[in-house]
Amino acid sequence: MMGQLTSTQMEQMRQQLIVPLAVSDILHHDIHVEPDMQYGLHMALSEADPDSALLAIAICAQDLAKQVIQQLPIAAALEAQTSEILTHYGPRWVRNNVNAPISTAHYEEILETVPEDLESLADLLDALQADLNDEFSNITSLAQILSIQARAHMEIADFVLAEIAYEKQSMGKSRQAPNFGYNTDIEENSETPAQNEQSFAGDNIIVFPG
Repeated sequence: MMGQLTSTQMEQMRQQLIVPLAVSDILHHDIHVEPDMQYGLHMALSEADPDSALLAIAICAQDLAKQVIQQLPIAAALEAQTSEILTHYGPRWVRNNVNAPISTAHYEEILETVPEDLESLADLLDALQADLNDEFSNITSLAQILSIQARAHMEIADFVLAEIAYEKQSMGKSRQAPNFGYNTDIEENSETPAQNEQSFAGDNIIVFPG
């Protein structure tokens, strides 16, 4: 569901997602992205839920695109895609972080389009890398990190959606569904105990050091 993303909400996402702050600092000060810094960014992104990672990657990718939008046409396409993603998911993400926990059904609805948006971002980031030269080595390194994490989270989101569908099918509507993302809750009935699954976020995401 589309919503108007305010500057306050944008700043709130930057602060809470952390990685966009680090990337902004790197770009502002033209810092060379050393291997230990690459690893730290991978780790920070890998610990996020897929929808949070999507927003973090989108904010970072938008900042990258703005750095080279005058030189590279692909940057305009990346900037447009990130704006659409942030407008689509951003306001609801902010509301959910204030009003958590949310239901599994709500989280499933949010997650439904996340894999395709992550894939789209990864494709555009790969295209941006292909067009960059040595003058923008820090942007190339950041684009590579963001692309790798986007594809990793795409697989995670697909897995989570498959798990939700499986649990719904096997347990039925009256039993508790798996706990994903925002500590989702659903009512239990009198015949079957509630099942509390450990959150999937972060623990099973593979980190790819640069």
